[in-house]
Amino acid sequence: MKSEYTSDELLPLSGIQHFVFCRWQWALIHVERQWQDNVLTVEGKLLHKRTDDPFFTETRKGVFTARSVPIASPPEAWIET
Repeated sequence: MKSEYTSDELLPLSGIQHFVFCRWQWALIHVERQWQDNVLTVEGKLLHKRTDDPFFTETRKGVFTARSVPIASPPEAWIET
């Protein structure tokens, strides 16, 4: 088992959502690296700009909020035993 993986070797969490929604879409985005923005995707990026800020944290009424938290699972964990 490798102790470190490069970012290219890890599947982003959004990739799992794409795979479940449409395997063809997943392959285009995550395997072929083909993506073309449109009005809706650009608008979404602008609306989520603050949400995706990894340096933003806050506490409100005792609830701690962190954004853009990296999550990774090594490929070995994907194989059912």
